[in-house]
Amino acid sequence: MKYSTRIKYITKGALILLYSLEILILFLCTYLTIALIGASFPINTDYNPENGEIDIFVISNGTHTDVSLPVETTLINWTEFIDTKTFRGIRQSPEFISIGWGDKGFFLESPKIKPLTVLNAAFLPSSTAMHVTYFKEQPVDGQVIKVKKCRITKEKYKELIGFIKQSFVINPDMTPQLIPNVGYKSTDNFYEAQGSYYLLETCNTWTNKALAIAGVRTSALALFEHGILRHL
Repeated sequence: MKYSTRIKYITKGALILLYSLEILILFLCTYLTIALIGASFPINTDYNPENGEIDIFVISNGTHTDVSLPVETTLINWTEFIDTKTFRGIRQSPEFISIGWGDKGFFLESPKIKPLTVLNAAFLPSSTAMHVTYFKEQPVDGQVIKVKKCRITKEKYKELIGFIKQSFVINPDMTPQLIPNVGYKSTDNFYEAQGSYYLLETCNTWTNKALAIAGVRTSALALFEHGILRHL
């Protein structure tokens, strides 16, 4: 190959790489701008916790958020919907349940997530799962997690219950469809979920929708956990 031809191919390759990098940077900037704008505009601005009757909690590990609820109220006993007998380590009645939605691959491969799973979740709609954990007592702040309390009315809690139940894939016997033998600990399980995960539909947008339905002040769009916690 002639020297001039080699230079031509190298230059062409460099230009393609440069254009690809520019497109990637533009894409990331656009995505982050959407996230920033969505998180900056609150909804349910008339939310007043003093009008509430039931305490619920948002749990964040810095990237992922869950909604934590009292196991039993006059409106629902969550153990009747998600049987504690399917959990390996629950020996006494739990007081709280934590529920989150997210990418199935992320959930099941964590903490050793494969690069292909990341790419798939980022650029293609992917399958989802519900993560359910039972707790002996009310969740509190720790070294790893942040906890925010919200107080909502019974009417809004009814709506929240409906939203959460509709997020599960339900068996013919009306029980959530368990993904067997994949819990992180003995007090958590995974279940098949409705919907697909992608860049604009993340674990945090699910939590944000739950809070919006519950009447809690939250972001118009929360792609990251900051968009939720900043308003609580």
